[in-house]
Amino acid sequence: MALAGDVQVLCEPGLRVLLDGRLVGISNSRDDGLFLVNVPTGVRTVTVEKEGYLTQVFRVDVPDHPIEIKVAQFIPMPVQPGNSTPATAGAGDIGGTVVITSAPQNCDVELDGVLHNKRVPQLVLSGVAPGERAISFRKEGYPPIHGMLAVRPGVKTTVRGNLLDGRVEVIHAGVGSLRVLCRPDRCGVRFLGRVAETSRGRWNLSHVPAGEHRLTVSVRGQERLVQVQIVEGKRTVVSVSFFPGEDPLAVTFEPE
Repeated sequence: MALAGDVQVLCEPGLRVLLDGRLVGISNSRDDGLFLVNVPTGVRTVTVEKEGYLTQVFRVDVPDHPIEIKVAQFIPMPVQPGNSTPATAGAGDIGGTVVITSAPQNCDVELDGVLHNKRVPQLVLSGVAPGERAISFRKEGYPPIHGMLAVRPGVKTTVRGNLLDGRVEVIHAGVGSLRVLCRPDRCGVRFLGRVAETSRGRWNLSHVPAGEHRLTVSVRGQERLVQVQIVEGKRTVVSVSFFPGEDPLAVTFEPE
C-alpha cells in the first residue's frame, strides 16, 4: 500500500480547496476548514480560493503522518489596470492611503470632489481607490492651489499643500517585501534591475517600494512574467513551477 498522510486545512467555511490543481472540497465549520484523508506522500500543492480575494497557495511535503496548514487572512483582489474606480475603494479593492499636510496647518482640502476641513498637522485618509486624483487647498487670504496625485494600491502617499509658496508637493512612501518560491530549485530571477538565482527554490528581497513591479522567473529557456503588487507592510509570495501538472504561477500575501 502506498504511503499517505492526512492534512488538516484550517480556514473559514465556504472556501474552495484544491489539491494539485483538482478541487477536493469546500471548507466547513464542522471540519474546522477541510480535512484531507490519505493524501499521497511527497510534495503537494494545496490551493485555497475565496471569491474576490487573492488565492493562497501552499506547497507542502506531505509525510506519512498528519500535518496542518493554517490559512492566513485573505487580501482583497487588487484593482485591475484600466478599470475606473470611485474615490473610495470597495470591499474587493486594495486601497491606498493619503496623508495630507499643509502650510499653514488649518485649511480646506478637496480630494476628488470630497471636501475635508483640515485642522490637524496630518489628515490621514485610508481606503482611497487607486487612480489619478485631483486635490485642491484653500484658505482665506491665499490663492487656491491645485494638483494631481497618483494613488497606488497598498501605497502611502503624502501630499503637502504649500499655500505659502503656491505649490502642491507629492511624495510616495511605503515598503513591503518579496519572496519567490520556484520549482525546480534553481531558477533565474529578474526584478527591479536585479538578476539573481534562487537558492533551494527560494529568493527573498526586503525593503521593496510599495506598488506594482515586473518580475521574470526563468529556467532553461522558459519564462514566467508577472506584474507583482508590493503592499506596504506585507510580504508578496510568488510561487512558480515549471513542472507539468503543477500550478505554473500563484501570488499570495502574508504578514511580514
